[in-house]
Amino acid sequence: MRIKTAGGFGVNLLLAGVLCSIILIPPPASSQSVACDVAPSSDWDATEDPREYLSVEVPGSIEAFGFGGDSELKPLDKDISTEWSDGAWDSFPGIHVENESATTIELVLEPGYRYTFCIEFSTKGDVYLLTGSNLDMYTVDFYCDEEGWDLICDAEGLNSVPVEYRDLFTWVPFRDAHAYESVSYQEFSVAIDSSGSAWSFAGFGDSGGQVLHLVLDGWDNSREGDHPASGNMSVEVLIDVEERFTLPKTAAYFLIGALPLSCIIIPLIIHWKYHSSALGAKDEEELVEVPLLRDGA
Repeated sequence: MRIKTAGGFGVNLLLAGVLCSIILIPPPASSQSVACDVAPSSDWDATEDPREYLSVEVPGSIEAFGFGGDSELKPLDKDISTEWSDGAWDSFPGIHVENESATTIELVLEPGYRYTFCIEFSTKGDVYLLTGSNLDMYTVDFYCDEEGWDLICDAEGLNSVPVEYRDLFTWVPFRDAHAYESVSYQEFSVAIDSSGSAWSFAGFGDSGGQVLHLVLDGWDNSREGDHPASGNMSVEVLIDVEERFTLPKTAAYFLIGALPLSCIIIPLIIHWKYHSSALGAKDEEELVEVPLLRDGA
């Protein structure tokens, strides 16, 4: 009887210890503090103007139909936080999204860097990363109620368009992936290899930065999964910029062409080695006399 009591007491003590350890385990670190290691106030030089690296506007406020024109912004090569308080950033306004509106942040992403975006809304909103041409279509979508673009405004009308032609009537996020809807906090990363020019291949042409637009959406746009308007919002945007190792553009073409070339070159080398070894062996042969067999011997 004592043995059973002692065993039951030991099991209870073990369970109590496990429960206490679970309770005392600290909560995991928030993803906000892991993905974007950016200081709240900028450590940039006080002589640098943030307006040279960012352009914060409402869609269509300046050039609604620029169709991918050249940007005068400098490529972003340092971390940025919209919660700054010193130097040249003191007069730069924070990021806000008005009710039933949107805010766009134009920036230039440079090859050789990995950009991690951490975005936090005061309520809930949508985040899109768009190219210049898609921002133009987004601007049309933004003003379509006033201009009467019913095909874009009406989701049912857009669904009647074949999928292969649908991108001609609406906007799509960068690489068809960077759309994050009904979120209060979102992280994502992006890196580019070239400016996207048709001539920037195999080491030829311009491989400079690519102009992209970070759209903070606070209205009911034409996409079915977006979040409806939820009032005025303040938004904190952190951009963590890290250098990354990239292979030269010619490396990909070399690796792709290496396999078919090896199927031709390797058999030629084996064939040449085989024949050269055979000729060498023939030259080194010595004449050997064969004994004569006589009849009756």
